[in-house]
Amino acid sequence: MTREDVFPKLRAMIADSLAVDEAGVTLQSRLIDDLGADSLDFVDLVFAIEKAFGVKIREADLNFLARLDFSSPTVMKDGFLTAETLDTLLPLMPALGNVPDRARVTPGELFSLLTVESLCLMVERHLDGSRR
Repeated sequence: MTREDVFPKLRAMIADSLAVDEAGVTLQSRLIDDLGADSLDFVDLVFAIEKAFGVKIREADLNFLARLDFSSPTVMKDGFLTAETLDTLLPLMPALGNVPDRARVTPGELFSLLTVESLCLMVERHLDGSRR
């Protein structure tokens, strides 16, 4: 299943779950800041994704940010995420590529960078894995 297949289904689910206009849901839409998602919305979205795409979303798929050890010098330096950490997160969070200054990204900013594209990537990864 390609992005062209996944995105329209995901867009409709997100619009329905968050009670927003489907036309306003783009790949770059930030789930929290732009679309108003909260933690309960994420639970609803996971169930909808699992049902619609026939995949099983594990807790680790969504809490990769919570598992970061912000006390580690390999993750943080001078209050900001290291370049290595950002490089690790970039495949899951394409919005990191658009931040104005990659040297000044704080942990608090990460959740606001979860986008519809992040969910698309997660679904695509699971669908690819189910074919193996």
